[in-house]
Amino acid sequence: MALKPPACRGMKELDRSAFSLTFPVVALRVPTKSIGEIKAEMAGEVLRIPKMRNVVDDKASRDHKLVLLRPEIARLEDAGERLRERARENGWESVAHEVTVGYEFWSADEVLKAVLPDETQAPTSYEQIGHIAHMNLRDEYLEYKRLIGQVVLDKSPAVKLVVNKLDTIDSTFRNFKMEVLAGDPAAGFIATVRENDCAFRFDFSKVYWNSRLHTEHQRLIERFAVGSSVCDVMAGVGPFAVPAARRGALVWANDLNPASFEALRDNAQRNRVQDRVRAFNMDGRAFIRQAFVDYYALAKDGALTLPVAARSGSAKAAPPAPIPVASRSFDHVVMNLPAIAIEFLDAFRGIFRLVTGCDAPPADGAAPNLPMIHTHCFTKSDEPEKDILQRACRALAYPEDKYAELDAGLHYVRKVAPNKDMYCLSLRLPESVAYAPEAAAGVDAGVKRQPEEAPEESRKTQKSE
Repeated sequence: MALKPPACRGMKELDRSAFSLTFPVVALRVPTKSIGEIKAEMAGEVLRIPKMRNVVDDKASRDHKLVLLRPEIARLEDAGERLRERARENGWESVAHEVTVGYEFWSADEVLKAVLPDETQAPTSYEQIGHIAHMNLRDEYLEYKRLIGQVVLDKSPAVKLVVNKLDTIDSTFRNFKMEVLAGDPAAGFIATVRENDCAFRFDFSKVYWNSRLHTEHQRLIERFAVGSSVCDVMAGVGPFAVPAARRGALVWANDLNPASFEALRDNAQRNRVQDRVRAFNMDGRAFIRQAFVDYYALAKDGALTLPVAARSGSAKAAPPAPIPVASRSFDHVVMNLPAIAIEFLDAFRGIFRLVTGCDAPPADGAAPNLPMIHTHCFTKSDEPEKDILQRACRALAYPEDKYAELDAGLHYVRKVAPNKDMYCLSLRLPESVAYAPEAAAGVDAGVKRQPEEAPEESRKTQKSE
């Protein structure tokens, strides 16, 4: 028997009492000592509905219980032969019984399908960020939004606040306006989540966080080896930067949003990697150019090092050796702003000419390594690889007709709309682009070249900002 709550079409304000349902069943009055026996032998005959008891107290006798039979059995004569024989042999009496279930019995999906005009669909999906349930309701559900929010709140024990997205994500600070649908506003928007063995704390109303990208975060982080260097251009609150640092990478991480920048620094401290994460609050293009200049000035004459926290235990144990970071440039660059990140590839035109002052790799063996650039992007094309690579070529000022010659790979991340997919393009910066004679217009405004010799202390040890 498939139970459904009573239909309450058109309800806009939640009335929990309206979802009460009573239905009749046949029950057997059985001695308490025989309950286990009948449930084991007659499992196919007893009531089997999730979250519902099939043995209840018998108000007429302390020594007996009522065993509820499945609703399809309208009278004992409809039961199987074995059950009827046992009932006759033992004198088990059949009685009429009523089962009542209320609002608390039904799932959010069942309640909403009983309310909304289309009973085949219910907008119960949401992203959970700590204690916050983030919904993105379609227009046809907006007149029911308060009811929907309250139902989701009622049926989700870990949720204290339900919010609905009001507009698209801002391309500057990557946040969006939202409204509270249900819950106590005093619970606030400060959320704490765990991902990739790290804890992140942030104000969800001011920064960007997407739990659906957990797998993508993990996939890229696993590419960052111990002792590698990572430049995270649109770092947000640190979902790439902080776990990468925990794995033993040196990370320079940037975000234009001041709230994200503050959360990034706090999360590095919270996860005890503040000595491996250097945080910046800059425009993305300016950060790329300045970061590559500064890093090369520190690393061109020898390996940088990362401190390793001493293990608890004997005070006599020798301190662990620091992790060497041998690269003279960043090994990886991450640009996770899929709406526009691919456009930022123009910041890499002529970047090593700027960094080294040379129009080709220096012959002294101090040439910076060509980084792998991981760029997230959207596409609506039926040929996603060609579309994305050609867009990358245009940003890099690389010949579009030679896109197939790029050292690049494309990874499908997820579908964000019926005709819109998210990908990650992992592209080795072409040498011809890195030493190109002309940078994109305006990208070097304000970039400061480092002196020929950086101080020894700054060169050898990565300090946190």
